[in-house]
Amino acid sequence: MLEANNQGENQIFLYEVVFSGSSGSLPQRFSRTVLRVPKSRMSQETQRLLRQGAKILSIRPLDPETAQIKPSLPPQPWWIEITTSQPKCLYYFGPFESFSEALSYQSGYIEDLQSESALGINSEIKQCQPEVLTQEDF
Repeated sequence: MLEANNQGENQIFLYEVVFSGSSGSLPQRFSRTVLRVPKSRMSQETQRLLRQGAKILSIRPLDPETAQIKPSLPPQPWWIEITTSQPKCLYYFGPFESFSEALSYQSGYIEDLQSESALGINSEIKQCQPEVLTQEDF
């Protein structure tokens, strides 16, 4: 019985989160991401996200079959993925050691693209390892 209880404590939950922000006269921007949160840290993580102005769209348990992480693999770095509709481009900025670090740089990259007259800017912070950092007409 104790083993089943420990498994519940080790359970991972997926938080689907949206961060929004505006800077003066610049339009409202949104960043959507999914975070993996251990059950033992749910309360602290929820409070941290709300303090940062995030909106939590959903919280759902991660399927235990897919939650296994191979201990030999290091965690993937955080990247800012930005797409623009005009010009039609996909950009990756990073890598960053944490979600918070990526978030602190995100608005600067968006402002740079806006100053270059890019339109239809969408941004997402994610853990990945992009093969190509800039891709046109993706």
